[in-house]
This record gives sequence, structure tokens and C-alpha cells, in this order.
Amino acid sequence: PLAWGRATRQPPGLPLAPCRAFSNNKILVELDESSGVATMKLKSPPVNSLSLDFLTELCISLEKLENDRACRGVILTSAVPKIFSSGLDITEMCGKSLEHYAEFWRAVQEMWLRVYGSNMVTVAAVNGSSPAGGCLLALSCDYRIMVENPKFSIGLNEAQLGIVAPFWFKDTFTNVVGYRVAERSLQLGSLHPAPEAHKFGLVDELVPEEKLQEKAAAVMAQWLALPDHARQLTKSMMRKAVLDRLVAHREEDIQNFVTFISKESIQKSLRMYMEMLKKKK
Repeated sequence: PLAWGRATRQPPGLPLAPCRAFSNNKILVELDESSGVATMKLKSPPVNSLSLDFLTELCISLEKLENDRACRGVILTSAVPKIFSSGLDITEMCGKSLEHYAEFWRAVQEMWLRVYGSNMVTVAAVNGSSPAGGCLLALSCDYRIMVENPKFSIGLNEAQLGIVAPFWFKDTFTNVVGYRVAERSLQLGSLHPAPEAHKFGLVDELVPEEKLQEKAAAVMAQWLALPDHARQLTKSMMRKAVLDRLVAHREEDIQNFVTFISKESIQKSLRMYMEMLKKKK
């Protein structure tokens, strides 16, 4: 099969080199060609916030893997202790130009379209807290495993910042947890401790921290045991309506975001939130 091509083309007598790594500033990627599984580690301390640069690198890394015939699945995890991703970088949404807000929001859309619509099997190994955009990133994967630590929480908590989760965040969340849980959780801007998140299916499994990578690899093997085309067509069928809805309304969604985020009242609440974060430090 094609997937093995690269590993076997080495001169005879040399050991096979099944692992290839490529990384940029904020994303580390290792592809194990023997299993066809890549591990993508988010490495943008202190909290893996989704800045414009980070989102761009994430999309480029995903595209590389998507176009690599040796790669069939990707495990997303964090290289930063105690945090998976803190979500959208607030500095990208505060005190910038309208053009900047539009460019930033297009990058957020792109990240979601790529992960949610990926042909690869995507497993989120959530090894820390994952609010807002971090939760969206995990939600967009096929399967979520989280460290069973009640100190780690996950959820779409936008309402707490005076922001509204867009329709495609809401759709992704609702499709995972069901309408009633989503309605309550989104309105309250709830962050759910890992055990609670597991109880209503926001994450699929909880494991001790030291077992996380091993479990992610086992789940990945289970998903990759199926013929790719059958799994991919099923995934596309399940997710197509949600993806198509954003694609059809992409420009309008950007305009809505720009109009909303540039309101003085919203800018003020973001500035207050940033001040609060500075004091916490």
C-alpha cells in the first residue's frame, strides 16, 4: 500500500526510519509512518492561546498531514502543562483594526473547517483545561480523551466574557452533548470539570495522566482498523450540513463578528477581562 512507500525506499541494509518530525514555532508534529499516526503538540506557552500566528501554523500543519499519504490519523495534544488551549487570543480582538478582526476571524473559521472536516481520524488527548476556542478544537475531533483531574475543565464559556458563541460553535457543541445540555451550558458560559464533562458526553473517556498517550494510541488503532473510505464517507455524511452552513455564510459570519467585536461596550468588557487576567498573574 501507498502508506508504506516512503519507509521502504531506503537503501538495503539501513534501518527503517519510521518517524518524521516537522515543526514550526508553535506546533510540533511527529509522524510515525509505520502506524500512519501523527502526534501534533500545541506548544505556545503560557496557555496555547489561539493567536493569528498559532491558527495559521495549525492549519498549515494539518494541510501537510492531510496531503501526506503516509498519514491516516492525528492525535492533538498539548506540550504545555495543565492547559490544552485557553481558546482565542483576546489580544487579537482588542484595540485592533477592523481588517485585523476580519483576518483573525477567517483564520478561526479555517481552523474549524480543517479539523471538523478532516479526512483523517482526529483524537483529542486533552491534558489540561480547555475553555472556549480550546473546547471548540477538541469538539471538532472525532474522539476526546481527557485527564481525569477535576481541576481541569472544558466548555464554551464565551457568555462569561460577554461574547456570544457563533452558530457553528453552537452546532458543533449541540451535536456532541444534545440540545438541552448545550442550551444551558452556553447560556451560563459553563466550564465543566472533567468528571462532569464526561458524564454528559462532552468528553468520551477519562484516564489518569500517565495513561493518556497510550489510550489515545489504542483508540486511534481502533478507528484505523476500518477501511478509510467507509469511515470518511460516514463522517462526511454526519458533518456535511454543519460544515456547509458555515461555508455558505462565511463572509456574513465574518461581518457579524467584526461588527460585534468592535462595539465599544464589547471592547470595554474585553479590556476589563484582560486587566483581571493580569492581576491573577
